[in-house]
Amino acid sequence: MQYWVLGLLMLVTTSLLADYPVEIIELKGRSVQEMLPVIRPFISSDGAVTGMNNQLILRTSPESLRDIRAILDRVDTPPRLLLISVRHGEHQKEQTGGISADIDRMVGKRTKVIVGQAGANNTVRLQGLGADTRNRRELVSIIQAIEGRPAFIAAGESIPITTYQSYGDGKYRHFQSATQYRDATAGFYALPRVNGQRVTVEISPHLDRPGMSPGSFDVVQAATSVSGLLGEWISVGGTTHSEGNQRHGISFSAGNSENRAHNIWLKVEEIR
Repeated sequence: MQYWVLGLLMLVTTSLLADYPVEIIELKGRSVQEMLPVIRPFISSDGAVTGMNNQLILRTSPESLRDIRAILDRVDTPPRLLLISVRHGEHQKEQTGGISADIDRMVGKRTKVIVGQAGANNTVRLQGLGADTRNRRELVSIIQAIEGRPAFIAAGESIPITTYQSYGDGKYRHFQSATQYRDATAGFYALPRVNGQRVTVEISPHLDRPGMSPGSFDVVQAATSVSGLLGEWISVGGTTHSEGNQRHGISFSAGNSENRAHNIWLKVEEIR
């Protein structure tokens, strides 16, 4: 406050400035901090500018003042209210298959072929197994934001994780447990900027959730800048994981495969 008062006094009283009248311009939508760097290069060399409480206070030449007012007419607009949505989508596909043969059969008059565990004599049995499992999960986080201002959202739960430790030797051993909490959350940090119907967003989405085994967590994180049209889903990134195994024997063949994909999309809509 003291620095602003000092700057205003210098603006009004200093003899180094030309004898221009003091102009006060009320800002409509932008802050003083946003607009000062924009208009300062257009202040005449013998002028000055300061501001407070959404007002610009300046002394400058008439030509410079006209340019500044024209700039403010285009730039000093109310910031747009936005709705940011981040979607995590996971698709998982598992396939299992196998085939086995049981044979107990004579080949010629003196040779008998036995494979597996066939039933009665002179029989052939063929068995096949196949399974296809598909899972799909989606999680969407939504927050309102103002263009040019950062936004952050995270929601989830704190999960207790208990660990055990033993100490002592010989016949007597003691056990001690300790419980700590780990946050499992989903959310994102975003900084949107809008130009017409295009939006550019600096975004860092994250997803932490308990894993399949006790005490483990699945973590998905990203940090990037993306651009697209308002109202459309924009791909931020994704991960894929594939795993499979095969087993073979004299009378059987079996295998399974797993494919998992995690994708992240972003959508920014204008709230009117």
